[in-house]
Amino acid sequence: MDNYINNLLFTYLPHIAIAILLFGVVTRLFIGNKTVQAESTQFLADKQVKLGSNLFHIGIIFVFFGHLTLFIPEWLYHMVMTTETKRIIALSMGSLFGIIAIVGMIILVSRRFTSPRIKMNSSFQDYFIIILLLVEAIVGLTAVAETATGPINKYAALSEWAQAVVTFQPDAGAIIAGHSIQYKIHIVTGLFIFMFFPYTKLMHIVVYPFVYLFRSGYQLVRKRS
Repeated sequence: MDNYINNLLFTYLPHIAIAILLFGVVTRLFIGNKTVQAESTQFLADKQVKLGSNLFHIGIIFVFFGHLTLFIPEWLYHMVMTTETKRIIALSMGSLFGIIAIVGMIILVSRRFTSPRIKMNSSFQDYFIIILLLVEAIVGLTAVAETATGPINKYAALSEWAQAVVTFQPDAGAIIAGHSIQYKIHIVTGLFIFMFFPYTKLMHIVVYPFVYLFRSGYQLVRKRS
Protein backbone atom coordinates (compact mmCIF):
# COMPACT_ATOMS: atom_id res chain seq x y z
CA MET A 1 0.00 0.00 0.00
CA ASP A 2 2.85 2.36 0.88
CA ASN A 3 4.53 1.70 -2.46
CA TYR A 4 1.25 2.38 -4.26
CA ILE A 5 0.78 5.74 -2.52
CA ASN A 6 4.42 6.68 -3.09
CA ASN A 7 4.12 5.84 -6.80
CA LEU A 8 0.86 7.74 -7.10
CA LEU A 9 2.24 10.90 -5.48
CA PHE A 10 5.77 10.98 -6.88
CA THR A 11 5.60 9.13 -10.20
CA TYR A 12 2.11 9.84 -11.58
CA LEU A 13 0.95 13.01 -9.79
CA PRO A 14 3.80 15.14 -11.23
CA HIS A 15 2.69 14.27 -14.77
CA ILE A 16 -0.95 14.93 -13.90
CA ALA A 17 0.02 18.31 -12.41
CA ILE A 18 2.08 19.28 -15.46
CA ALA A 19 -0.77 18.28 -17.81
CA ILE A 20 -3.31 20.33 -15.84
CA LEU A 21 -0.88 23.26 -15.70
CA LEU A 22 -0.30 23.28 -19.47
CA PHE A 23 -3.99 22.79 -20.27
CA GLY A 24 -4.98 25.58 -17.90
CA VAL A 25 -2.37 28.02 -19.17
CA VAL A 26 -3.29 27.41 -22.83
CA THR A 27 -7.04 27.71 -22.25
CA ARG A 28 -6.68 30.84 -20.13
CA LEU A 29 -4.42 32.48 -22.72
CA PHE A 30 -6.45 31.63 -25.84
CA ILE A 31 -10.01 31.35 -24.52
CA GLY A 32 -10.24 33.45 -21.37
CA ASN A 33 -7.31 35.81 -21.87
CA LYS A 34 -9.32 38.84 -20.81
CA THR A 35 -9.76 37.30 -17.37
CA VAL A 36 -6.01 37.12 -16.75
CA GLN A 37 -5.15 39.93 -14.36
CA ALA A 38 -3.55 40.44 -10.97
CA GLU A 39 -6.64 42.17 -9.51
CA SER A 40 -4.39 44.28 -7.35
CA THR A 41 -5.79 45.90 -4.20
CA GLN A 42 -2.80 48.17 -3.62
CA PHE A 43 -4.96 51.23 -4.28
CA LEU A 44 -6.81 50.30 -1.08
CA ALA A 45 -3.69 49.89 1.02
CA ASP A 46 -0.75 51.78 2.51
CA LYS A 47 3.02 51.41 2.52
CA GLN A 48 2.77 48.17 4.47
CA VAL A 49 1.23 46.28 1.59
CA LYS A 50 3.82 47.63 -0.84
CA LEU A 51 6.53 46.28 1.45
CA GLY A 52 4.79 42.90 1.73
CA SER A 53 4.20 42.69 -2.02
CA ASN A 54 7.81 43.57 -2.85
CA LEU A 55 9.22 41.07 -0.35
CA PHE A 56 6.88 38.36 -1.60
CA HIS A 57 7.70 38.88 -5.27
CA ILE A 58 11.47 39.13 -4.77
CA GLY A 59 11.57 36.09 -2.50
CA ILE A 60 9.26 33.84 -4.52
CA ILE A 61 10.94 34.61 -7.87
CA PHE A 62 14.42 33.70 -6.59
CA VAL A 63 13.09 30.60 -4.80
CA PHE A 64 11.36 29.44 -7.99
CA PHE A 65 14.45 29.82 -10.16
CA GLY A 66 16.53 28.20 -7.43
CA HIS A 67 14.34 25.10 -7.67
CA LEU A 68 15.00 24.92 -11.40
CA THR A 69 18.62 23.97 -10.62
CA LEU A 70 17.24 20.52 -9.72
CA PHE A 71 17.05 19.87 -13.45
CA ILE A 72 20.77 20.55 -14.09
CA PRO A 73 22.52 17.21 -14.77
CA GLU A 74 25.20 16.25 -12.29
CA TRP A 75 27.90 15.96 -14.98
CA LEU A 76 27.18 19.52 -16.09
CA TYR A 77 27.45 21.35 -12.76
CA HIS A 78 30.41 19.17 -11.77
CA MET A 79 32.39 21.13 -14.35
CA VAL A 80 32.37 24.11 -11.98
CA MET A 81 31.43 22.79 -8.52
CA THR A 82 30.91 19.69 -6.40
CA THR A 83 27.53 18.45 -5.18
CA GLU A 84 28.44 19.63 -1.67
CA THR A 85 29.14 23.16 -2.94
CA LYS A 86 25.84 23.14 -4.80
CA ARG A 87 24.07 22.09 -1.61
CA ILE A 88 25.67 24.91 0.40
CA ILE A 89 24.66 27.50 -2.21
CA ALA A 90 21.13 26.08 -2.45
CA LEU A 91 20.68 26.08 1.33
CA SER A 92 22.03 29.58 1.89
CA MET A 93 20.23 31.26 -0.99
CA GLY A 94 17.06 29.21 -0.51
CA SER A 95 16.91 30.06 3.19
CA LEU A 96 17.51 33.77 2.58
CA PHE A 97 14.93 34.24 -0.15
CA GLY A 98 12.54 31.76 1.48
CA ILE A 99 12.48 33.89 4.64
CA ILE A 100 12.03 37.05 2.56
CA ALA A 101 9.05 35.46 0.77
CA ILE A 102 7.51 34.24 4.04
CA VAL A 103 7.78 37.68 5.67
CA GLY A 104 6.11 39.23 2.63
CA MET A 105 3.33 36.63 2.61
CA ILE A 106 2.67 37.06 6.33
CA ILE A 107 2.20 40.79 5.74
CA LEU A 108 -0.16 40.13 2.82
CA VAL A 109 -2.17 37.44 4.68
CA SER A 110 -2.48 39.68 7.75
CA ARG A 111 -3.73 42.49 5.55
CA ARG A 112 -6.31 40.23 3.91
CA PHE A 113 -7.80 39.28 7.27
CA THR A 114 -7.55 42.58 9.15
CA SER A 115 -8.43 45.30 6.64
CA PRO A 116 -12.24 45.59 6.12
CA ARG A 117 -11.83 47.18 2.69
CA ILE A 118 -9.44 44.46 1.52
CA LYS A 119 -11.73 41.72 2.83
CA MET A 120 -14.62 43.14 0.80
CA ASN A 121 -12.52 43.03 -2.36
CA SER A 122 -10.99 39.58 -1.78
CA SER A 123 -12.20 36.31 -3.26
CA PHE A 124 -11.78 32.76 -1.99
CA GLN A 125 -8.91 32.17 -4.43
CA ASP A 126 -7.06 35.20 -3.03
CA TYR A 127 -7.00 33.63 0.43
CA PHE A 128 -6.46 30.10 -0.83
CA ILE A 129 -3.42 30.64 -3.04
CA ILE A 130 -1.51 32.95 -0.68
CA ILE A 131 -2.05 30.58 2.28
CA LEU A 132 -1.04 27.59 0.13
CA LEU A 133 2.13 29.40 -0.93
CA LEU A 134 2.85 30.32 2.69
CA VAL A 135 2.46 26.69 3.81
CA GLU A 136 4.72 25.58 0.95
CA ALA A 137 7.45 28.04 1.92
CA ILE A 138 7.30 27.18 5.64
CA VAL A 139 7.45 23.44 4.99
CA GLY A 140 10.38 24.02 2.63
CA LEU A 141 12.28 25.88 5.33
CA THR A 142 11.64 23.12 7.88
CA ALA A 143 13.50 20.74 5.57
CA VAL A 144 16.58 22.97 5.47
CA ALA A 145 18.12 21.56 8.68
CA GLU A 146 17.69 18.00 7.45
CA THR A 147 19.14 18.89 4.07
CA ALA A 148 22.16 20.54 5.71
CA THR A 149 22.94 17.65 8.08
CA GLY A 150 21.76 14.69 6.01
CA PRO A 151 23.93 12.58 3.69
CA ILE A 152 24.84 14.20 0.40
CA ASN A 153 23.30 11.35 -1.59
CA LYS A 154 19.85 12.24 -0.22
CA TYR A 155 20.25 15.80 -1.46
CA ALA A 156 21.48 14.57 -4.85
CA ALA A 157 18.48 12.20 -5.03
CA LEU A 158 16.13 15.20 -5.25
CA SER A 159 17.71 16.24 -8.55
CA GLU A 160 17.72 12.64 -9.72
CA TRP A 161 13.98 12.41 -8.97
CA ALA A 162 13.15 15.69 -10.73
CA GLN A 163 15.07 14.64 -13.83
CA ALA A 164 13.48 11.17 -13.75
CA VAL A 165 10.02 12.80 -13.74
CA VAL A 166 10.65 15.00 -16.78
CA THR A 167 12.19 12.06 -18.67
CA PHE A 168 9.16 9.88 -17.84
CA GLN A 169 11.01 7.22 -15.86
CA PRO A 170 8.48 4.66 -14.53
CA ASP A 171 10.26 4.27 -11.18
CA ALA A 172 10.79 7.96 -10.38
CA GLY A 173 8.89 7.76 -7.09
CA ALA A 174 11.16 5.03 -5.76
CA ILE A 175 14.12 7.45 -5.79
CA ILE A 176 12.72 9.51 -2.90
CA ALA A 177 10.69 6.79 -1.18
CA GLY A 178 12.98 6.97 1.85
CA HIS A 179 12.92 10.76 2.21
CA SER A 180 11.30 12.47 5.19
CA ILE A 181 7.70 13.64 5.37
CA GLN A 182 8.78 17.31 5.12
CA TYR A 183 10.23 16.75 1.66
CA LYS A 184 7.17 14.84 0.53
CA ILE A 185 4.67 17.42 1.81
CA HIS A 186 6.74 20.15 0.17
CA ILE A 187 6.71 18.34 -3.18
CA VAL A 188 2.99 17.45 -3.12
CA THR A 189 2.00 20.99 -2.07
CA GLY A 190 4.12 22.37 -4.90
CA LEU A 191 2.38 20.06 -7.39
CA PHE A 192 -1.02 21.27 -6.22
CA ILE A 193 0.16 24.87 -6.67
CA PHE A 194 1.05 23.99 -10.27
CA MET A 195 -2.45 22.59 -10.81
CA PHE A 196 -4.19 25.63 -9.32
CA PHE A 197 -1.81 28.14 -10.93
CA PRO A 198 -3.74 28.73 -14.20
CA TYR A 199 -6.97 29.43 -12.32
CA THR A 200 -5.63 32.05 -9.91
CA LYS A 201 -4.24 35.56 -10.16
CA LEU A 202 -0.75 34.02 -10.42
CA MET A 203 -1.48 33.65 -14.15
CA HIS A 204 -0.56 37.30 -14.63
CA ILE A 205 3.07 36.16 -14.45
CA VAL A 206 2.93 34.55 -17.91
CA VAL A 207 1.29 37.55 -19.57
CA TYR A 208 3.48 40.25 -18.07
CA PRO A 209 3.69 42.98 -20.76
CA PHE A 210 7.46 42.84 -21.30
CA VAL A 211 7.00 44.80 -24.52
CA TYR A 212 6.32 47.91 -22.42
CA LEU A 213 9.92 47.79 -21.17
CA PHE A 214 11.32 48.17 -24.69
CA ARG A 215 8.80 50.32 -26.54
CA SER A 216 9.71 53.86 -27.59
CA GLY A 217 7.87 56.71 -25.95
CA TYR A 218 4.86 58.25 -27.58
CA GLN A 219 2.16 60.78 -26.86
CA LEU A 220 -1.55 60.33 -27.39
CA VAL A 221 -3.11 63.20 -29.32
CA ARG A 222 -6.86 63.50 -29.82
CA LYS A 223 -8.49 65.76 -32.34
CA ARG A 224 -11.35 67.94 -31.22
CA SER A 225 -14.62 67.08 -32.90
